[in-house]
Amino acid sequence: MGGASGAVAFAMGRVVVTGVRGTTTPPASSVIQLHNGGAASVQVMGLALSGTDQALFKITNPTTFPATVMAGADLPVTVDLVTTGAGLPAAPTDKNLGSNLMTANLTATLSSGTATALVYGLLQIQANYESTLGQILTTLGYNMNVGKAQKNWNPNTSMNAMDLPGVEAGTDEVPAQHFTKAGSGNVTMTLVARFSPYGALPFGWYAPGSSTKRNMVGTMSDTTDPQTNNKARMVFPPPGAGSSTTFDPGTAPFALWVYSDQSTGKFESGGKPANGDYDYSEDSLNSPANVHRYKTYPLKDEKGTMIPQQYMVAVEEAGNGDYQDYVFILGNVTPAP
Repeated sequence: MGGASGAVAFAMGRVVVTGVRGTTTPPASSVIQLHNGGAASVQVMGLALSGTDQALFKITNPTTFPATVMAGADLPVTVDLVTTGAGLPAAPTDKNLGSNLMTANLTATLSSGTATALVYGLLQIQANYESTLGQILTTLGYNMNVGKAQKNWNPNTSMNAMDLPGVEAGTDEVPAQHFTKAGSGNVTMTLVARFSPYGALPFGWYAPGSSTKRNMVGTMSDTTDPQTNNKARMVFPPPGAGSSTTFDPGTAPFALWVYSDQSTGKFESGGKPANGDYDYSEDSLNSPANVHRYKTYPLKDEKGTMIPQQYMVAVEEAGNGDYQDYVFILGNVTPAP
């Protein structure tokens, strides 16, 4: 949308900023690219915020206009989330209810037309508190019923992994410990959210029943940032160096794994050794045995319409049942029990 012949648009339709209440350095910020897909340069005459919580966001770059975007090029736009001051909404009185979720609209006024994007802010009560899976889904633009984790990031009050639920009846969850490719081409695997211990944690796929041979798809970033627990508590976390978002398992079924660091504590101490270092989509391979650490949901857009051959996989690496420690979107797949 926007621009001559609709050629200029934000590369993503939304930008999400995660921050911690009272933390000011560095600013809680996120960057969205304004892309010029046309054949001629375009002038950006200005950028503006509007909507419900516009006062809680700031555009910090660019600040000089007009700004020229050459054909095929991008203009990075930085949006900050306000984390201090009397204008902040009251924090949830129950920390288990998650963070404050704020919304606004971003508009780029062009020499011809406009381009718009949605803006979301997740303001954590403090650094070690987290957003709920339901709040994360809102920022991503998905509309699914995820059960106990929808509005609570500590629904399993015992904190014992053995008490985690299996496939939850009455939700959108489907039984899926294995997957197969739905068509030709590669499977896509994109990490869209992470609210976990920090560290450059790897993830990937393996042949069912053979967890000793783990194929790595990518790693998670480990970059110093107090606003996001070093990029470990945020939506759209950056990938680690050399990461991919696709793989080809062939025609055979495959399963998923992620290294959680719960036992070894290589990156961050404070885990629970009984939970092991690896989380598997096959319950029988998990530690403790038969704990249901992967929940799979047919992906639905914000109107609740199913997106074919795409699924959200939500992982619990500890025992509190928030299922937003690692959130992946799988594409070109069909689930299998």
